[in-house]
Amino acid sequence: MEEKKSNANKIENVELIKNLEFLSLRSDDLLQEQLKSYNSAITKASIVMPLSSLILPFVIEIMTDNTVVDTIRCLCVTPFILIIIGLYFLIKVLIPKGLDHGFNFDQFDKHIDQPYKDLLLYKIGSMKDSYNDNQKIVNKQNFYFKIGLLCVFIGILLVSLLSIINYNLI
Repeated sequence: MEEKKSNANKIENVELIKNLEFLSLRSDDLLQEQLKSYNSAITKASIVMPLSSLILPFVIEIMTDNTVVDTIRCLCVTPFILIIIGLYFLIKVLIPKGLDHGFNFDQFDKHIDQPYKDLLLYKIGSMKDSYNDNQKIVNKQNFYFKIGLLCVFIGILLVSLLSIINYNLI
């Protein structure tokens, strides 16, 4: 009877360790996906910024060209401002922010003598805390990227429309 209880406890402990290992791997995967999302937004912003900057001289040319209808020239201020605002938000995406990466080297000495189960629990907890701490930063960065991209897109669209309208008026 005692042996059956001991075997049942061993099976439960093995099952618990397997569950903790699974959760540990999944928490690590989630944190890595979050970090990839963060880096992806930086990469996209660094591609969109130079491309949108190429439009600004065209807008300035329209605003200063004497052959352009005066109304169109005045209206070109709007896309110019939108593109500048968009570039501002895209620059904010590029500003480095400190993200947590979960279990770090500072903790190695502190946890070297702990049992495997406790290490797994600590790792899961640190990954979860890092993910939660990073979420606000990543959400803000994604918001800045979306606003910047939207402003640039609308600015380019307005410049295109104003150019077409000006071409038809001349």
